Amino acid sequence: MVINNNITISIVLLAISLVIVFGVSSQQQASAVTVAAGGGNGTAPLTIFVPQNVDIKAGQSVTWNNPTTVGEPHTISFVKDNNMVPPFVAPFSIPNNTELIAAIPSPNVEPTTMPDTSNPNNKLVVVDNMRSSAPVVIDGTKTNVTYLPPNANYTFIGDESYVNSGWIWPEGQVPPGAPPITSFTMTFTTPGTYNYICVVHPWMTGTVTVS
Repeated sequence: MVINNNITISIVLLAISLVIVFGVSSQQQASAVTVAAGGGNGTAPLTIFVPQNVDIKAGQSVTWNNPTTVGEPHTISFVKDNNMVPPFVAPFSIPNNTELIAAIPSPNVEPTTMPDTSNPNNKLVVVDNMRSSAPVVIDGTKTNVTYLPPNANYTFIGDESYVNSGWIWPEGQVPPGAPPITSFTMTFTTPGTYNYICVVHPWMTGTVTVS
């Protein structure tokens, strides 16, 4: 009789454990949404988010990755107004006597420079715009800038002026020297409809609707 009771208790405990484990797993799966940024191959790379429109609940997360089979980058960029769309490169004014030394061992590199017509003592050097290529958040006042680590998981408030994933590359296709970004995750806390683009391909658009 004692043996039968022990067996019954063990079965009940096992059943409870399975319910807990699979219940948690199901909840985690329900809260996880994945979006493909791009796709295709070198002959026909895709410039589309799949799915393009996502409906989630407040507190859920969306993760973007890039399944393209060649090194075609995309960004996930939430831009509040057109003034915040970042150019890929930008000119910066530096003194004429500033020497620019290549940091890579290649004989075939040279910076793009030009005269600074607003200041004859300076010259313009054209460089990569980090706010296009790196993960970054600019708050609603457009004054506070926070750079995120590669493959960041950012909690989106909803009033940010600009949130950018950085250039997301396919796994194994990150160019030498580029930030190793292959995914971006955002957790949405505030109900609303949020539009985003790829700044590399501005016609590439998506929407996250949070209820």
